[in-house]
Amino acid sequence: MKAIIVREFGAPEVLKLEDAAKPSPGPGQLLVRVRAAGVNPADTYMRSGNYARKPALPYTPGVDGAGEVDSVGATVTRFKSGDRVYLAGSATGTYAEFALVSQTDAYSLPKNLTFAQ
Repeated sequence: MKAIIVREFGAPEVLKLEDAAKPSPGPGQLLVRVRAAGVNPADTYMRSGNYARKPALPYTPGVDGAGEVDSVGATVTRFKSGDRVYLAGSATGTYAEFALVSQTDAYSLPKNLTFAQ
């Protein structure tokens, strides 16, 4: 899969599109095919290194997003493959084709809303 990878803190130029391994969902997690990723101010602060919480390098940014559930891990009860969801947190970052998210950070996306909305 393709993902944005940050290998050093800095200006937007540190965002690099790279090949990355497609993650697999663990217990309580969803693997979501990302259709839209939000640009949250916290993401830009983290990328610049000017945020109270600095992620370990390298990392894929992105907290917010929306997409379709690709697969689910053991103990997931709220969602199934194909469900439309929006995300308020991600274990692996939403600036990627796929993102892992805890089922507690995913919410059903109504059919009358686009992924970008």
